[in-house]
Amino acid sequence: LGPIAPRCLGSFGGARPRAIWRTEEDIGEMGCCDTVGVVLFNLILIVCTLPPYIVAKVSVFFTDCRPFRPTSTRPKVVLVLTCLCWRLLFTLAFWIRIRADGLSDFRQHLGSSGRPVVVVANHLSFLDTLLLVAMMPVSRMSRMKMFVSEHLLKMPILSTIVQAMGHIAVPFKPGAGHNDFELDRELMAIRQLELEEHVRSGGYAGWFPEGRMNPGDSTEVGLFRAGGFALACHVDVEVWTIAFLGNGMCWPRTSAAGGRPSKIGVKFERLCESSWEFVSTAKGGPGLNDEKEACKHLANHAHERVQTGVTQLFTEGIPAYQGGRKAKAREVAINQPLLSSAA
Repeated sequence: LGPIAPRCLGSFGGARPRAIWRTEEDIGEMGCCDTVGVVLFNLILIVCTLPPYIVAKVSVFFTDCRPFRPTSTRPKVVLVLTCLCWRLLFTLAFWIRIRADGLSDFRQHLGSSGRPVVVVANHLSFLDTLLLVAMMPVSRMSRMKMFVSEHLLKMPILSTIVQAMGHIAVPFKPGAGHNDFELDRELMAIRQLELEEHVRSGGYAGWFPEGRMNPGDSTEVGLFRAGGFALACHVDVEVWTIAFLGNGMCWPRTSAAGGRPSKIGVKFERLCESSWEFVSTAKGGPGLNDEKEACKHLANHAHERVQTGVTQLFTEGIPAYQGGRKAKAREVAINQPLLSSAA
């Protein structure tokens, strides 16, 4: 990624490729090359994750003696080190080809408006998190705080890193199953305020507005929950969108390990330099006085921008999957009206 992995970037040359479909049943069948890729990828992942884990472990140990202060450098060190180590991961994993449209602009202009930043993306796979961290500009990574799934706090090694980074867990109601992602609204409201205060103080925020990994057609972005965009109504922020495609081919959402040989597409775009201006009546929005409609306005336009990026990547040859059903190449409709309900 970036200067250390130029082979991953740029558009694929040659004639326009045909759309490529796979089903989750197809993805579940691993061949010899897939097995070798997964084994090597996870060995490299372990090696590249050990340095930030060791630093995070030390950080968590000292936190028991002296809790984090808002200006503490401990989370920042873990964030930056993890970013660099996971960049190395994708550089060494040469069998995973990554096309990243707009990456240089993202790294160069992120935060150029002088405002805090919000980054949102569609969610296909556990690989999304690794890529998002690796692709962040190092100079800005130390300011990032994300909403993460609570189950990450139960995973060995990764839970320590997430805790040391200071990320915020999304609370689900007790007993929620794999396909049930009902939030504990009271606790979520408290954690949203925590993230809002981080952004208000000049920090950056990131999350996956779908609320879960896409279980179906990976070319159709799931509904964006509007409630999370209240942050962009309370604080004037710069908003960026990231469209992922192909991540679920490399690391299927139902698999414990990933790293299969694959082609991945990523598209970065800035939705707006000012969220307040974007929802203003002067720009065709509902205005900040109607917060519910303003949240929907932001969620729907962010969804549309991500959906357009995913569709473009698909039509240009990035493989996609369709969960649980036989699939065939087809055009993806993106001009349907959207409706996001507040989380």
